[in-house]
Amino acid sequence: MERAVFGASEFFSQKAFITCLRGIEYVQIGHLKGANVNIVEIWFNPWKISYKDLVELFFDLHDPTFREGQQFKNHSFIFFSNVNQLKVAKQKKNELKLIFKHEIITEITPVWEHFSSLEEIKLIL
Repeated sequence: MERAVFGASEFFSQKAFITCLRGIEYVQIGHLKGANVNIVEIWFNPWKISYKDLVELFFDLHDPTFREGQQFKNHSFIFFSNVNQLKVAKQKKNELKLIFKHEIITEITPVWEHFSSLEEIKLIL
């Protein structure tokens, strides 16, 4: 089992990770303390679903950009657990920079720096 943790504001649908995607074994949702950021923690079987697939789904589920004139700034986080996750996340963010004309605001940061800040995590599956 491997862990993936993502967070975002502005219409982020964490519950979409609960769909019957083969390989997702366990999901918890919550929010980042002191911020309007929804968090999803996913335990998955990398033999059935790749981390790359989860990162792509994450970007499909929210707007990772900031546009001039937006009233509120979106937040977007990928919390990586290992070097491979860091590499995959950076690669996807770089790909999106070529697609979107607006700034990609997704922060890529180690999970251990923020995970202890999660509160009110509810078990979904």
